[in-house]
Amino acid sequence: MRILLFVFVCASALFAAQNESSNLFGEKEPVAKAFYEINERLASLECLDLTYTSMVHSMQGDVFQSGSIIQEPPYRFRSEVWTHAMDGITRSHELTVSNGTNGWEVSISPSGKTVAVSFWTLASMGDIFYSFMERATPFLITPAKTNSYEGLRYNYIFTKVKKASDGWEFEGNIRHDSDMLKGIAKQAAAMGPQGFSNFVPDRVSMKISNDGIVKEFKRYNLYGNLLSMMTLKRALVNTYVDNKIFYYTPPQGVFLSNLDILQELPSMYVRHALLGKKAPDIKVNYLSGKDKIIKPGAKGVIVLTFFASWSQLCREYMVVIDKLHSKYAGTGVQFVNVSDQQDMKTLLAFQRGVDTIIYSDPDRSMVKTYDIDNIPKTFIIDKQGIVRYVMEGFNTASEVELGKRIDELKEEKAEKETEEKAEK
Repeated sequence: MRILLFVFVCASALFAAQNESSNLFGEKEPVAKAFYEINERLASLECLDLTYTSMVHSMQGDVFQSGSIIQEPPYRFRSEVWTHAMDGITRSHELTVSNGTNGWEVSISPSGKTVAVSFWTLASMGDIFYSFMERATPFLITPAKTNSYEGLRYNYIFTKVKKASDGWEFEGNIRHDSDMLKGIAKQAAAMGPQGFSNFVPDRVSMKISNDGIVKEFKRYNLYGNLLSMMTLKRALVNTYVDNKIFYYTPPQGVFLSNLDILQELPSMYVRHALLGKKAPDIKVNYLSGKDKIIKPGAKGVIVLTFFASWSQLCREYMVVIDKLHSKYAGTGVQFVNVSDQQDMKTLLAFQRGVDTIIYSDPDRSMVKTYDIDNIPKTFIIDKQGIVRYVMEGFNTASEVELGKRIDELKEEKAEKETEEKAEK
């Protein structure tokens, strides 16, 4: 009797745990039960070796990726991603390596040259790992090796599940109060309303293997058209991995950006795909319509700001930018202020109220190139053309923080200047 009672208590506890998960995400019992079983499978994984392809149909254009990830939880991983976007205009090769104590994020040019390297240490390992997880295309094992799908379940409500011989098949929809949908709405506000509804995710389908790994993930818009798709090409689990692949030595002469320091900066500083990398050429128009090309690294520090005159926050922020423009006049610091507004009369009226030059981005190519998802957003670019800081929004500390970073980079000697002196 005691044994039967013990079994009953254990079974009740297991059901309660599953029911608690169901209540937490509002899922039906079969869905919650499937995720519970999947999390148990994940707990047995000690190593992942994945290759994949993905496609995203976004407001910035179609983005295609292929890549690989090798991971040993909690924080040892190596990710390599090749990206092809805007019909080949934008191509990138990114390498991210972490040995659990130190990590490196490497930007590689299409020719194979290392452009820039960011690094971090154990002090920031947890925060940066989760930041990487949010951006990674395949879903990774969390440090606890369980609940890898919690973030996904907070954004989507899965309503159907079917058990197949090779795993599980899920169907669901985006949660209307999710952070993901709020982020998309925020991005649409920054980029304008053109075709916004075409890029709102609605339905989602997902296939998970018997090992608990996502094999296929698809998102569809409100009209049933495919928005994005990730397909796993190969998946090896619990295989031998040479520890050497989790280490990286930066080549000499490449600028190193310390992400530990960035983690400690005020919240106005944000992470961005271009951080620590060579800034793309800035191709804009004067308000008269004449073309202007600014090449980062060619001449001095650049303060590049994206804004819109219809935004009250941007108008307040541009007062600060205008003050700093006057303060640093004649010091070699360039202030480049870009708006993708199509109404030239409004921009011309705004220009009359400030001394700093306003440029237009009529085809929104710079908004896409610099991946602007919120405004105002400022990129502070050093003398070598490397994006050193990215700041977003506006508050009472903006003027002081901007001034600090401009002074810091203005005092730095560009690498080529140092080499020229050494040669003499």
